[in-house]
Formats: sequence, C-alpha cells, structure tokens
Amino acid sequence: MNRFFTIGQLSKLFNIKIPTLRYYDEVGILKPEKVNHRTNYRYYSTQQFERLNVISYLRALDMPIEMIKDFFEARDIVKLEEMLKEQKIQIQNQIKTLEKIDHRIDARISQVEDATNSGLDKIEIVNLPEVAVIYLDENYRLNDDIELPITALRKEFGMEKNIFLGKIALMLSQDKLISGIFDNYDGLLLIMEPGDDGVASNKLKSGRYIRLRFHGTHNVAIDQYQKLLSYCQKHNFEINGPAIETALIDYGITDDLSKYVTEIRIPIKND
Repeated sequence: MNRFFTIGQLSKLFNIKIPTLRYYDEVGILKPEKVNHRTNYRYYSTQQFERLNVISYLRALDMPIEMIKDFFEARDIVKLEEMLKEQKIQIQNQIKTLEKIDHRIDARISQVEDATNSGLDKIEIVNLPEVAVIYLDENYRLNDDIELPITALRKEFGMEKNIFLGKIALMLSQDKLISGIFDNYDGLLLIMEPGDDGVASNKLKSGRYIRLRFHGTHNVAIDQYQKLLSYCQKHNFEINGPAIETALIDYGITDDLSKYVTEIRIPIKND
C-alpha cells in the first residue's frame, strides 16, 4: 500500500471534496506532507489520516474552522473540552431557534387549514381568547403599498430576522366603523404566535366577537363591513372596540386570487 496519497485519492478515501481539502491546506489545518513543486501535486501520508478524522468530526459538530485551527495549535485536552462545551451551547441555541420555527410553521398550517375549511360569507358569533400583538400606529388607505409600513413595523420592534409567515392585520377604529369610514385604517398589527421573539406592545382583548370570512382582500372589504354593521343593528349588538381585518390567505401563499381569504372581527358587548 502506498505511503503517500494524492489529493484525489484522499478525496475518494474520506469522501471529502477536493476543493474542501484544498481549503484545509489554505487555512493551515491540513497541509500536505509534501508537494511536487514541478507539478504542484499534493501528497498526504497515512499519519495525517487521524488529523483529517478529527477535522471531519469537529466540522460535523459545526465547529468553525478558526476554532479547529486553535485546537490544533494548542493540542490540549482542556482546550478541546472548552471548545466542545462552547459548541454545545451554540447547538442548544440552534435547537431552540428551530423549535420556535417549528411552532410558527405549525401555527401557520393550522391557520391555513382553518381558513380553507371555514364557511365563507357567513357571519358568526365567536368567543375569542386574548391575543398578544405588536401595534404600529400608522394610517393606511386602500391601494397604498402595505409592504412599506409592514417593514417599518418589523424594524421598529426588531423583527427583521424573524421567520415571518404572515400574521399582519389592519385595525379600523370604533369611531370610523360606526361612521362608515371603511377605507382608512388606523394602524397595523403583527399578531404574535408561539415561538415569536419580541415583546408584545398591545393585546387584542378576549371576549365576544362577530366574525365574517370572505373571498378576496382588503380591496373588497367595504361591502363586508356594511354587512357586519347591518347585522349588529338588526340584532341590537353594541360594538365594543375596533375592527380587526386579517388576510388569512393572500399573495404570500398563493397567486390564485380565487383562494384569497380575509377575516373581519368586531368585538361586541356581552348581553
């Protein structure tokens, strides 16, 4: 058996790509035993196999190259133990982050299933729990670019790096609702869900609501508000707060306009 191996042979033997081995050479954690300066071929010895195994093990733990380099320069058990403990903390933080993402995805799946399976164009009376939200006090009119205030909301509350699967709602004040002004919203809400970072700035109160879900987006909501107001008048319901309008399914999920679903909820006083 040859004592020396070319970079190609080492690549096949350890199932490591040649560019990766070249990179290890460049950063100084695995230099070839010798180099033919005429051909520039790299040759590795069997004595370097153990070092490459250690590198592969530490990389599998997602340990940065610089930390691996520090270990080989120190060649100390205490140093390795410290590095592994530090890496374990980072892995645990990554696990927590992934768990939060998993919670968000589960919540979004439930929302989509609920939206697609719910009855549309049907006014319901529902009791809803308290919901934490982040609120941006900014007027929004129909046909305005909603992405700009959404970006401002996320930036103001440090949500830029969060996994975001669509939880934006518009708020229409009680005064405007009663006055029949349905195209000039008072603010935007980011509805908090399990796994969300950040501190909620407001809460949607628990209680009794009338709710209407319909095909379409904010552009066709005016008629739906009129239906809800007529329903309140017919049943002598007293409005008890702002309306919350949420796009449950929109362009963030599908390009099929016929599948868009929007919800309007309005709090009413208990009997």
